[in-house]
Amino acid sequence: MKKSYIWSLPTRVFHLLFALFILIAFLTDDDEFLRFHAIAGYSILILLIFRVYWGYFGPKYSLFKDFPANKNEAKGFLKNIFNGSLKNEQKYIGHNPLASYVMIAMLIVTFIVIVTGILAYGIQDGKGVASFLNDSFFKNMKLFKEIHEFFANFLIFLIVAHLVGIAFDRLFHKKHETLNSIATGYKMTDEDESIKLSIFQKIFAIVMFIAFLAFLIFNIYKPNNALVASKFEPIDYKTQNISFVNECGSCHTLYPTKFIA
Repeated sequence: MKKSYIWSLPTRVFHLLFALFILIAFLTDDDEFLRFHAIAGYSILILLIFRVYWGYFGPKYSLFKDFPANKNEAKGFLKNIFNGSLKNEQKYIGHNPLASYVMIAMLIVTFIVIVTGILAYGIQDGKGVASFLNDSFFKNMKLFKEIHEFFANFLIFLIVAHLVGIAFDRLFHKKHETLNSIATGYKMTDEDESIKLSIFQKIFAIVMFIAFLAFLIFNIYKPNNALVASKFEPIDYKTQNISFVNECGSCHTLYPTKFIA
């Protein structure tokens, strides 16, 4: 067998950042960290834009047309899934049929999660690019928030399925070094199936990576930007209640009621 370079550096960096920022998004799914949750969501959207382009104009094995996502391929793969010695198994150099279905589903579901998250963030909290919807008849609806949570949970299911597939491949098809290829880019194949990036692919990958870093830096230096800013003006309750502060402030703390907060 030969060691073939299957997964390019941009593909592997995307995979790492995609996993990392999805983890960050789930860890910040709390009212206290909602701004960071939103930034993580927008960051993932940038990664999705890269992956969609990469799926049409990237190298072989990263292309959507290279995904064997059809019923006949899936049936054949399932029929011989426990047999790691079959030669025809090697026709799946990149994604196998089941991995193809999961990968495509993850990309679609993640996009739905982000869009519904932006809508829920604007409608329920009056923040971000959809904050103008807070004044509409959507304001008292929790529809988009519920859709967001449903697909977020479905994404967890897909991630678990992905991890189970990796573990299964490691157990039954260890000789192909699929798990290692996620980090190194190299996979064991019958023939040399190595890929090379064109100059245009390299330029696009570099530009997208710079754009991704620039977005993160922008959010660090301008944390209250239009993507996460509230449409409501902050209220200084101490200034509006100066008498209370002067007479009672030494012993009591002024809290706005939930009706005006």
